[in-house]
Amino acid sequence: MINRYKHIMVAVDGSDQSEDAYFEAIGAARRNEAKLYLVHVIDDSSLLVRSAQPMEDILAEESQEAKEYLEGLKARGRYNDMEIIQYIGNPKKALTEELPKQYDIDLIYVGATGKGRFQRLLVGSTSGYIVNHAPCNVMVVR
Repeated sequence: MINRYKHIMVAVDGSDQSEDAYFEAIGAARRNEAKLYLVHVIDDSSLLVRSAQPMEDILAEESQEAKEYLEGLKARGRYNDMEIIQYIGNPKKALTEELPKQYDIDLIYVGATGKGRFQRLLVGSTSGYIVNHAPCNVMVVR
């Protein structure tokens, strides 16, 4: 039996693999005539150690950079039924619990890796966590 997806979410972090996942997700959205949610999660826990700036300033700067990146990516994708979501919080929880529930997501696209090897060892693979904890199907793109 072939699933028909209605709400597809793709998580992007600026890495090449997440952008590959984005373009694969567009193809799936077109085939399924689905709504596509383009998501970038700002990990607020990693911001605390980055700077002596006030947290509000850091978040504003990160949000603006993410907005510009997402708008550019959306324009390159040329898919009309797309919503951009910027989220601040824990990426693993946001992508497996909060956002799938809020937007009734039935398929999640992620890149196989996004962070450097050393950082993945420290914090664990977000894509691996999504595969093991998502409430729906997950497509991991290499």
